[in-house]
Amino acid sequence: MPNIDTDTLLISLQSVYESVNRFESLLKSETLSDPENITELLLSYDEALKALKSTYLKEINSGANLPPIESILYADKS
Repeated sequence: MPNIDTDTLLISLQSVYESVNRFESLLKSETLSDPENITELLLSYDEALKALKSTYLKEINSGANLPPIESILYADKS
């Protein structure tokens, strides 16, 4: 995997996480006309999220100055 800086990793992780949430909400929508396409996209984003989480945790474990993953993904944004 190519090296990316920690700021890019952080932003990418947050963005993909938000996309997963958005696609999950779309699947729950009663007005959705193409759930198969959204399901396919969601699976792709889920895989990307797993990869980014793994990389993020490796960076933290190697001493990178990053906030805990819970504080950037699971914190209440309201």
